[in-house]
Amino acid sequence: MTYEFLEPGKINISLMMNKTEEFNLWIAFKSGDKNALSTLYSLYVHQLYSYGLKLSRDESIIKDCIQETFLNLIDKRQTLIITDRTHLYLFKSLRNKIKEEIRSKFNKNKIEESLLDELRNQTLSTEELIVCAEEEHFQKQTIEAAFKCLSNHQREVIFLKYSEDLSYYDISSILEIDIASVRTLIYRTLHKMKESILKKGVFFFLY
Repeated sequence: MTYEFLEPGKINISLMMNKTEEFNLWIAFKSGDKNALSTLYSLYVHQLYSYGLKLSRDESIIKDCIQETFLNLIDKRQTLIITDRTHLYLFKSLRNKIKEEIRSKFNKNKIEESLLDELRNQTLSTEELIVCAEEEHFQKQTIEAAFKCLSNHQREVIFLKYSEDLSYYDISSILEIDIASVRTLIYRTLHKMKESILKKGVFFFLY
């Protein structure tokens, strides 16, 4: 289900609805009234969009996240508790979705450079890693291809370690695993990336 995004300038029905009517609209939605959902969308979309602009200047992200917020509202309909503050759920949900989207669009250059540094400087006993490529662009493409080969769990731990610069302790708290498991996961993930990079033609020499 998708909704036509109401661009600024179109009538905002919130100006025509009092609190009692708004409350009854939520009740109707919870009862399964599909028209009520469309009206709720029209009622709050401008406010949500304005709020979204405080969190991101990317209008496409904001619009997509608003759509997802209302789709998730359908899933939550049965358990939704209707009060005069129910609309705040929409704003909280939108905030979480935009934050999540921003995090997922992290700076690839930062990730790539951090991983390149790690792959260059990582020492395993007497091992020294040397990355050889014709140009930096090729290196970044290779790193990105290797990154795509990882599982979601592996991508997550690499993101937390090299983009967010979190400690092993912090990562263990987020992933709910012990620190030793975090170290092992990172080691195995880097090893998998090195194998992928080797297949792409970037050679590592051991000293």
